[in-house]
Amino acid sequence: MGFEQHVVVKSTSDLDSRHQIVRGAITEVTYTAQTTVDDKHKLFIDYKLTNENDKKAMGVMLRRAKSILRTNTFTALYDKGYHTGSEFYIANRLGIKILVAIPSIGRSSQAPDPKYNAEHFLYNKKEDSYICPEQHKLTSNGNWYKARNYSFKQYKTKACKTCSVKTICTRSKVNGKIVQRSEYKPYIEINKLNVSNSQNLYKKRQAIVEHPFGTIKRQWGFDHILTKKGIASASADFGLVSLVYNLKRMFNLGWRPQIMPLNMIIKQFRAHYSYMSAIFSINLNIKALFNNLLMPL
Repeated sequence: MGFEQHVVVKSTSDLDSRHQIVRGAITEVTYTAQTTVDDKHKLFIDYKLTNENDKKAMGVMLRRAKSILRTNTFTALYDKGYHTGSEFYIANRLGIKILVAIPSIGRSSQAPDPKYNAEHFLYNKKEDSYICPEQHKLTSNGNWYKARNYSFKQYKTKACKTCSVKTICTRSKVNGKIVQRSEYKPYIEINKLNVSNSQNLYKKRQAIVEHPFGTIKRQWGFDHILTKKGIASASADFGLVSLVYNLKRMFNLGWRPQIMPLNMIIKQFRAHYSYMSAIFSINLNIKALFNNLLMPL
């Protein structure tokens, strides 16, 4: 698959796909599948294929889950790739409890001595100030500053100039320690508290959401999208795989449909597949997919 680079890297064979980080430093021109999986039966509740990374995906998927389930009395678990303040704000507005893994602090944001990182400065909501580990008060001038995706205040103190631990607290030789507090910090702190109080629950995340993908990718061998004709067709491919996974999973859980025998349905589907393929541009190996469905329970 070739690609050309301008402002955004695009695939020349599928113009809707985008250059994204897959894991670590590994990147591919690809799509991202956002899914919602229930913890009891490991069934797909919802999916959405996108050409963006995870950072701005949580709010959309939570809205969809709330609409599908018609309730907000559930807890949603996410990995650290979803740790975005604005998405925490959306979850709070929806009234949905979330547990999102907390990413480590980047080296550029760390103090020379980690015990003086901003996370160890105590915030006083009533006074809108911070107290540092040396018991100095950091205050704000009340102004909000604009970053790319959020607004923030800055907190500092003149005590930095004469503080004995300045060299291990900050790398700034002129301004001293400056603590930034974003408009979304209260929601980030709520998540931090939730994660701290629900460690055992959060440990279930990988077993819940990776169950379908482990089955589809490792057991069935469907580890990539074959369609290269736009996000709509790619979404149809993933949707078909998800549907078959749900059906197979339901059969394993004991569900039996009181309708036309399944073998008859599959025979009719196979008979009409070539016609459907021409209409919907579905390029999956349907035979292999339904062979998985028909495997002995």
